[in-house]
Amino acid sequence: MKKKSSAAKVVIILLLVGASGLMGWRISNPPTPSEAVSISAIRERYGMPVTSWRVEYAPWEYWLPLYGTVRTSGLSEVYASQAEYVTSFSAEVGDTVKKGQVLATLDSQKALEKVQAAQARFSELSSKYERTKELQKAGGSSKQEVESVFSQYRDAGASLQQLQTELARHKVVSPIDGVVMQRDAEIGLLVSAGKPLFVIGDPKRFEIAIDLSPRYISMVKNREKARYLSPSGEWNTAAVKRVDPMANTLTGLYNVVLDVELRNGEDTQLRVGASVETQIRIEHDDAVVVVPYESVLENDGMTKVYVCSGDTAVERVVQKGRTNSQGQTHILKGLSSGESVVLKGADRMYDGAKIWLQDTESVQS
Repeated sequence: MKKKSSAAKVVIILLLVGASGLMGWRISNPPTPSEAVSISAIRERYGMPVTSWRVEYAPWEYWLPLYGTVRTSGLSEVYASQAEYVTSFSAEVGDTVKKGQVLATLDSQKALEKVQAAQARFSELSSKYERTKELQKAGGSSKQEVESVFSQYRDAGASLQQLQTELARHKVVSPIDGVVMQRDAEIGLLVSAGKPLFVIGDPKRFEIAIDLSPRYISMVKNREKARYLSPSGEWNTAAVKRVDPMANTLTGLYNVVLDVELRNGEDTQLRVGASVETQIRIEHDDAVVVVPYESVLENDGMTKVYVCSGDTAVERVVQKGRTNSQGQTHILKGLSSGESVVLKGADRMYDGAKIWLQDTESVQS
């Protein structure tokens, strides 16, 4: 036991001596701190860290954002059949009506009296015609007398039918299923046959009316693609239906109408009179040069990009077009497919700057 205890003490002493020696050496030989490397030194050695965009031809579309007002396109004007006074209304603006439903009633007293007189005349001649036929059978009346009475009876029936038709026209009815968009009369007023009494709109046929600046009028063509944002937040298909050839004399704006193209059974959720966001396509091409807007810089009236040439950024003056909603800018002149331009870091560039390329993006990526 004494031998084991002595051996353990020796090991402990040796460990303490070794630790003390190591500490003394570290104190007398402290580690040399590494020299700090500045960002400017890194840039001087490697260049400015940037990402690039590989220029390629790509499809291009530019959609002009606008706001429009929803209205119904299936309008039917309803006229009174004759000049007469209005005695009652059965529909107001905003009401939904069915085809054949009575909308208003005109004063029919005189027409009713004519029908009643014609009915009495027709009944009288009907009885006379029957009596004359019986007399002819008994030999008390000639064939000519029967034919004469029959002619009178037939004319009276035609006259009665015509007067009944005219009486029925004192009730103004809807020609379609729809919504009452307009009413131009009041009870007791005289209406004419040449002025619409009602305007009925088809609730399943819509169009969107837009006021367009003269700046864009030459770019908007009939049947050009368009779209509108539905209440559910989806872009739905439309098309330019017509463009008015003359501007509004008060506003100077042109009226453009979009035709809402409904698919079978589609519910647009549109409401007449609502304001909706729309877009009209005014530019499109199958293959043009486009770059992200971040790579395009404008200064002192000059538009430029920085082209990657090895590890150097070369300033290039370009002519740019529009920038679309996806953040892509159409380059009209100055760049070719296959070149690369500085993307991230472009705002720190100068002509001849040394660059350190981190990544390359393209249309496909």
